Amino acid sequence: MIFLATQTIQPILPLYITDKGASTFELGVIISLLSFVAIAAKIPLGILAERVGRWPIIPAAAIGQTISLLLYSLAPNSTWFYPIRIFHALILAAYAPTAIAITQDLSPRGKKGAMMGVFLTSVGVTSTFGPFLCMFLVSYLPYEQVFQIASIIPLLCLIPFLMIIRDKKSSNYLRERREKDLSLRQSLRSIVSSRTIQVLSYLRLTFSFANAFLITFFAVHAEENLLLSSSIIATFFGIKGAFNMISRIPSGKIVDRTGHDYPIIIAYVLLAIAFLMFSETSNIYLLAFAMIIYGAAHGMRAVAEWSLLGDCAPAEARNIATAYLSTIFNAGAAFGGIIAGALSLIIDFPSMYKLASLIVLSGVILVILQRKSRNKSHTHVCI
Repeated sequence: MIFLATQTIQPILPLYITDKGASTFELGVIISLLSFVAIAAKIPLGILAERVGRWPIIPAAAIGQTISLLLYSLAPNSTWFYPIRIFHALILAAYAPTAIAITQDLSPRGKKGAMMGVFLTSVGVTSTFGPFLCMFLVSYLPYEQVFQIASIIPLLCLIPFLMIIRDKKSSNYLRERREKDLSLRQSLRSIVSSRTIQVLSYLRLTFSFANAFLITFFAVHAEENLLLSSSIIATFFGIKGAFNMISRIPSGKIVDRTGHDYPIIIAYVLLAIAFLMFSETSNIYLLAFAMIIYGAAHGMRAVAEWSLLGDCAPAEARNIATAYLSTIFNAGAAFGGIIAGALSLIIDFPSMYKLASLIVLSGVILVILQRKSRNKSHTHVCI
């Protein structure tokens, strides 16, 4: 429910911000602000979750998400989006790493790929139905009312949450604390020193950087240059989300059987192909096909990366490791949005997508090189 609300407003958010008077450069800054704030907030919030318990984060995030979406709908001009994005960033920064850490903790040994696939499919469901819900709503309502309706959705997650805390076993889990408490310095040292996590960091940095190009400017490009309606644009995002969702459970099973390298390589090659298609075509059917490729690759990438982290991160530092890797993603998204906004002043959108293709392709090269190095030294994947 928390992610569904975000995915419902995502297709129209750039259009809404520009309607309020923002330039393309300001749009890049505003979109990336969420990521910049998350960079600073996720690790401290991850540590806080270890102190107070993880489950209380859920209702706090749900209520905060509702408030942030209501604030979007009330913004009279683009200036208001700056404090709203900061508040929204803090909410999402608290929730996402905590939810992933809970999933990793509950996953049986040898089944992390499958369990992450199941959990991330629930996120994929939102990236499918959110844009389609947006498509339906924008056909009848102005942007402000779409945000207001979306603000109701996060509150629905309080229903299953209340059911969970009534359960005795879940209540005990809610009250339990970690017996072993590493300091921030010790935890970060064990995480950053892992060569595998270093490669994961680069992969997530490159993907999130390139993905920011698509998130920030695809809707603007499609409306201004391809003359597509906002409902068609939302449909494209829905298609991407559908194949993102469909690919996640099979990807988890593939990861458990073959290891992480091949799914990651395949995913990043497909992402590079999708960006090239975005740059070369204005045909609506080819754009839809590119969205299919992008969505499927996105889902495979996410499952492979998070399950690899679950296998490699120390159990006692898993929440901080999740927050760290999530922060890396935000760093790429933040700088990607800023640079995309700056590039929009000097190059066209197709050229930006070609650049994004090269960026994600560099991740493939790194994984291949690490794989060869690992095979030569016969070391374990998580060293």
